[in-house]
Amino acid sequence: MRAWPYLWVMLTLATPALAWAQDTEDEASFDLRYVVEAVDVRGNRKTDTALVLRELGLTTGDVVTPADPRVEAARLRLLSLGYFLDVRLSLAKGQRRGGAILVVDVQERGTLLINALHLGSSDATALWGGLNLAETNFLGRGIGLGGGFVQSSGPAVPGATAAHAFSARASGPAPRNGGLALWGNVLYSDGSEFFRASGSTADADPNNFVALGLRRMGGSLGFGLDLARGARFSTEGHVEALNARFPDVRTRALGSGFARPISFGIVDGVSRLASVTVTLDVDTRSDPVLPADGRRITVSFEAAVPVLGSRYAYTKGVVQTSFYFSAFRDHVLGLHVFAGGVAGNAPYFDRFFVGDLNFLLPPRALGLNFSTRPSRNFLGTGIADHRYDAFASRALVEYAVPLWRRHRFVYRGDAFLAFGAFAMASADDLRLRDTDLRHAVPIDLTGDLGLRLDTYIGIFTVSVANALGRFPF
Repeated sequence: MRAWPYLWVMLTLATPALAWAQDTEDEASFDLRYVVEAVDVRGNRKTDTALVLRELGLTTGDVVTPADPRVEAARLRLLSLGYFLDVRLSLAKGQRRGGAILVVDVQERGTLLINALHLGSSDATALWGGLNLAETNFLGRGIGLGGGFVQSSGPAVPGATAAHAFSARASGPAPRNGGLALWGNVLYSDGSEFFRASGSTADADPNNFVALGLRRMGGSLGFGLDLARGARFSTEGHVEALNARFPDVRTRALGSGFARPISFGIVDGVSRLASVTVTLDVDTRSDPVLPADGRRITVSFEAAVPVLGSRYAYTKGVVQTSFYFSAFRDHVLGLHVFAGGVAGNAPYFDRFFVGDLNFLLPPRALGLNFSTRPSRNFLGTGIADHRYDAFASRALVEYAVPLWRRHRFVYRGDAFLAFGAFAMASADDLRLRDTDLRHAVPIDLTGDLGLRLDTYIGIFTVSVANALGRFPF
């Protein structure tokens, strides 16, 4: 019994020593350093090895540790290219003591992608369809080529004509040593936009609308520069020649013999648009397609001024944020916020469109709208009378459940539920109001439920909102 006090004292004195020994071992393990003797890229059957090495950011002679943050940063950079389904980095034993071979094991994904499949029907347009394709890694050198088209039948709106549009895009290879990434695109479209001339705001009857004809022809040229890990700055110059054809009816009947001029949001006849846009994009998502964690924040500012030769003078700012969090098991919770505003006389197509904010409405295809359907107005506000506005915002909560992870034609599939609200307002709504701001800005609900599929030929969404928005029910 008398030995117990001595034993207790010995254990008490030994505990700090044991802890110090463990800390010393952990610290020594943490301080292990290896000199990269070579970089071994595996699995790249289509992608040029030089492209992988340029984006990697690590090279022969660099000193790395097992917990080096540059290793994870390199993995995320390679994934963000969109060429690989999976990227794994590891260290293999080198030829010399303290040396190591950095092994980069990539699993390539399809790079000939369907970016958009345009297909739908509405009360105003019996059918429209088109396709947008892109080769994101041409010749394995990171060169991007793409193009698309859309064609519609003749709309039922008086004075409207069948619409068609074509686009093409090209981007240079991945830059070397943080250099400039270049891209350019061109667009030609000829179609009609629909403006209400009579009837209630909730009525989608095409006979209550008039058609504004518009031909657009132009393009843009831009460049981007990596600032830091996951951060990129870009700027783009944009020029378009416009030819608007106003309808004979240019007023909206309000009933009881009253009418007001229709605001078409564009100059009648021939005009020119010229603008410059700057964008800051911060992306730390674990995957650019179906992320499990991380965030993406994009801030852009566009200015069109007469000194550039533009008939339109305006500024436009947009902020978009997405945050992803790991939830129950492998489930993912996403929070998405969008806000934007326009000051000045921007053409209607450069303002915020209700169909681009509300999942339950047909979205535009290559800038063309084919529907007269208003927002469903679940909250009983004045949202049904808003189509193109200077101010818009949206907040969404999304919950995604992974269903499978394979390495065949369909790589991954997630079931998702999204729910949120959006708001739209014109400058007059904010300036000429007789109520508080909360009631002056119309708000409506939106949401979606379905499957999101990551496939060899692109991302496809099979959902309730996709069906409701593209076909009348």
